[in-house]
Amino acid sequence: MNLSEDVTYEILSRLPVTSLIRFKCICRFWYFLIKNPNFISKHLHKLGSKKHFLRLLISRRGNITNKRILSLSENDTFDVFINQDFPPYFNDKFGHVRLIGPCNGIVCLCGYPDNIVLWNPSIRDYKILPQSHIQRLVGSTVRGTDFGLGFDSKKNDYKVIQILFCVSIDRVVVYQVEIYSLSTNSWRKYNGIVPAKIKYGNTSWSMVYKNENFCWLAQDGENHEVILSFNMSEGIFRNTKLPLNIGTFGEREIRSVWVIVPFDESISLIVYCLKELEKYFDIWVISELGTKSFWTKSQRIGPLSRVERPLGFWKNGEFILENNSGQLVIYDLSNQEVKTLEFYGKRGRLEIVVYKESLISVN
Repeated sequence: MNLSEDVTYEILSRLPVTSLIRFKCICRFWYFLIKNPNFISKHLHKLGSKKHFLRLLISRRGNITNKRILSLSENDTFDVFINQDFPPYFNDKFGHVRLIGPCNGIVCLCGYPDNIVLWNPSIRDYKILPQSHIQRLVGSTVRGTDFGLGFDSKKNDYKVIQILFCVSIDRVVVYQVEIYSLSTNSWRKYNGIVPAKIKYGNTSWSMVYKNENFCWLAQDGENHEVILSFNMSEGIFRNTKLPLNIGTFGEREIRSVWVIVPFDESISLIVYCLKELEKYFDIWVISELGTKSFWTKSQRIGPLSRVERPLGFWKNGEFILENNSGQLVIYDLSNQEVKTLEFYGKRGRLEIVVYKESLISVN
């Protein structure tokens, strides 16, 4: 039976990336169809509405070899993981590589300033970004950097933001912001003001939100805790204040740790006490960014023992954590059961992203 081109198009647009890569070899029509930008866009849209096409991408370091290992789940039950090769650019150059994203199937791998790769693990496609030639602040030293990734829907363009922490001779910290455009393969300097100071550390302090916004935990000029976000389409920063009472557990104030991670189409703020042996996790949720947005306390999870820190949420609300042995654990909220995955790595070096596969090329 011969299918019409329209029917073939519709069927193929519903299939996973791994199948489509194989099907490119069947005939010329299928090959050019699967590489067509309109088909790629439709395929992304269709898969984006289906949670069973989500995967878990894990970055860790081996306990013995200290080698960086990237693994992508083959299915949504975590039965099979396939190790992914780092782009060769990172093989021997960096002690630590951050995992930023994803955004429409694209992940940003970051070493030190100006050492950045865009990567689509679904199709094993990567691009080494050119180094920025923008003049850095005269008389200052770059002491650190942070990154962001997002999609500019107005220009149909993917962008990377690089924030340099520059320290002047009189020890004043100044931010210099540079933005990379995939469509032009070039950097430009951002001349606006960064309205908050990023609070980076060993936990999850940044995330992509609805593809167009990248968010960081930060502190504004009045010492208020905020989410600092940058909109890739509008090209502006904005602050969103955190709840005032997030440090309260019961009737006592504690020294708490804050983490932001995606939760469905919202931002989830996870608050917990790092030094407690049995930890409680307060979950706050916000669905929009801006001064008129408000937080809702969703739930409290716990007590959980032998867990180190939260890493994110899986698609059905399962809570993903690292335990005190450096293993990945999944806590099922519905039946309060803990599943330990056979992943061993150095404590504090686990990173995860909930990954939606795509055919989008970065070249």
